[in-house]
Amino acid sequence: MPQAIQIDPALKNKLMGLPVPTITATLAAKGIANGFLAGLTPLDPGNARFVATAYTMRALPVREDMLRAVSDGSAPNLHRQAMRDVAEGQVIVTDCGGDRGISFFGELILTFLVGKGVAAIVTDAGIADVTDVAATGLPVFCQGSAPIPGPARWLVGDLERPVDCMGVTVCPGDVLVGDENGAAVIPWAMVAEIAEAAEEKERMERFLLERLKQGAPLDGTYPPNAEMLAAYYAARGG
Repeated sequence: MPQAIQIDPALKNKLMGLPVPTITATLAAKGIANGFLAGLTPLDPGNARFVATAYTMRALPVREDMLRAVSDGSAPNLHRQAMRDVAEGQVIVTDCGGDRGISFFGELILTFLVGKGVAAIVTDAGIADVTDVAATGLPVFCQGSAPIPGPARWLVGDLERPVDCMGVTVCPGDVLVGDENGAAVIPWAMVAEIAEAAEEKERMERFLLERLKQGAPLDGTYPPNAEMLAAYYAARGG
């Protein structure tokens, strides 16, 4: 079985504990304004948390001669190749032109991917067999139910290349983080920086939340003024 790029376990655990909104806000603060996959929601919000590296799959509008070539075996079936090649710990990310009316995944394929140890599915299309797919336990992010096979309108044309997923560029090996809020994309080279900054942001926001619960005024608390920042740093020990 192919091996995915490995995320440092400590880094992965840190990201697993951070909400996606905190990660996307941190990405924006670090110059990545377009890191949230707006429009995709978890099929099961109660089973949405994952951190994984991207395996990308790009589809093209069907052209009949190309579809015939795949059907008669004279051209490779790249969808099947993707299912073979995606590795344990990866998340499949698709570019299907944002077509919410088709699906490249259903219960049988998801069951196979669960057995491989795939971490999640993030597709800009729909998903088939939504109840049965949710029951597989694999986190799935999509545009909703679409019991129409992908090849009705789209044909997988490329693997492991940069893709456009809901208007966000995703490169192979990028780190995706998902939870009940949705999914975010972190460039591989920025993973450690984003994780550290997002953790600090989350700590500060938890502190500010407690102050607001205690009756602190919004002005000066959020965003924190110099006095509130000093109180935060004193509370965390410097």
